Amino acid sequence: MMVKAAVLGAGYMGSAITFPLSDNGVRINLWGTWLDDEIIDSCERAKHPKLKKKLSESVTLYYSDKLKDAVKNVDMIIIGVSSEGFLPVFNRLLDTLEQDPPIFTLTKGFIYGEKGVKRVSEGAEELFRKKFPHRKFLWTSVGGPVKATELSNRVPTATVFGMNCPEIKKKIKFLSTGYYRVFTSDDVAGVELSSAFKNVYSIALGICDGLYQERSSGIYHNLRAFLFNQSIREMAFLVEMAGGKRETVFDFAGVGDLHVTSSSGRNRKFGEYIGMGVKADNAYENMLKDGEIAEGYSGLKNGIVWVDKLRDDSLKELPQLKMLRRVVWLNH
Repeated sequence: MMVKAAVLGAGYMGSAITFPLSDNGVRINLWGTWLDDEIIDSCERAKHPKLKKKLSESVTLYYSDKLKDAVKNVDMIIIGVSSEGFLPVFNRLLDTLEQDPPIFTLTKGFIYGEKGVKRVSEGAEELFRKKFPHRKFLWTSVGGPVKATELSNRVPTATVFGMNCPEIKKKIKFLSTGYYRVFTSDDVAGVELSSAFKNVYSIALGICDGLYQERSSGIYHNLRAFLFNQSIREMAFLVEMAGGKRETVFDFAGVGDLHVTSSSGRNRKFGEYIGMGVKADNAYENMLKDGEIAEGYSGLKNGIVWVDKLRDDSLKELPQLKMLRRVVWLNH
């Protein structure tokens, strides 16, 4: 029996995940959001404009007005949009769902639920149960460390999936390959929060780059090591405070993902601009014009709201997060 997957979002990660799926013989419906029309156009003509390569022949392309067709009779749904775009896409998905396939999300960050800022899985489950009170909510948060271009080039990669139900493991064989090794965890909160906050903390590493790269000829390992270590300490505190497992942070989802993101990710680049003296809002807008979303920018603001809601005095234990708020949002 042919396995079918719908991937929602034709950007970097949404499109990159089609490669291990297609290598496992899965038929893929790649649906572009209303912001992806040019990407779908380019893929139909030749190459994916961001990944710079042609997608597999097992990928069928869908424009934004064809969501219902894209998710019809699929065995799994993978959401690959930014945290800012998650709710509009997820709400449209709920309006079209006719069955209950497991949902995997590549989205990293926070979203607004009915009672304020929430983790993506919490907000999604809230909406799902409101729409389908008697259906099973099968959810997986896909962690890192994964760079989309490397995945599409089949560079050996290991990652972790946080699952809310053991039966989802049966689907892993359609994603895991010799070059994309998937490990699983039942710590959805830990995987999700590590993914969200590594975007935030990588800004600090980027600021360090912006401040010292030229004046120190690229040699400032002491400070970078301190910032990295403090980032992991604070991420572990946050995960544990939310009921997740501390060890999740010291594995792929935390240490691994922060290493990759703080070395070459968009959030590191955003921080570098700030370190060079560019105001945060200007840096964000300039990157956005180039098609790059620094999710740590909104992730920082939403993350602090989430932290305050969790416990009033928690910021006392998070000096680096407080520093980032002062520098990025308060311009101090």
